[in-house]
This record gives sequence, structure tokens and C-alpha cells, in this order.
Amino acid sequence: MATAKEVADWIRTQLPEKSLLYQDRVARNIRQQFGEEFTYRNKNGNWGIRKDVLDEFRKLTPTDVVWSRSEQAWRRRRPNDPPGRMIR
Repeated sequence: MATAKEVADWIRTQLPEKSLLYQDRVARNIRQQFGEEFTYRNKNGNWGIRKDVLDEFRKLTPTDVVWSRSEQAWRRRRPNDPPGRMIR
């Protein structure tokens, strides 16, 4: 059985160099490859990624990845991005 850290490391390897990595696709792939126990359904019925997996992902990508709230996706940090993990 996989650990949250192993799932987070897998997410990191899926991050493309120049485009977005969408949360809904990641959650679907996690369910298929690692099992549904690493995901959950939110109040809107959409699939999300368990908090401990996301915490491990943040540890693995402390400065090189940002979260785009509007896109619901991760991407590599660009030189003009503001400080922090979240962008609009």
C-alpha cells in the first residue's frame, strides 16, 4: 500500500514544465493508481485530494510550484509570480 508521501511524489513527477496540472485529473489518476482512500468528495460532489497528501506535496515543492485558484491547478513558478504558493 502506498503512503501519502509516495502519492505526493507521484504528483510532483506529473507536473509538466510549461502547463497546468489540474486537480480534478490528478484526483482521478490517484484513485486509479493508488486507491480511493487518498481522495475524497467535497461538499459540491467533486473529487479532492486528501490533506496529508497535499501537505507532503507542499513539502516536496516548497518554492518551485504555485497553486492557481482560478484554474484549480498547479504549475511551475514563473519569475514574475508574487511570493507565496497561491496565485489568482
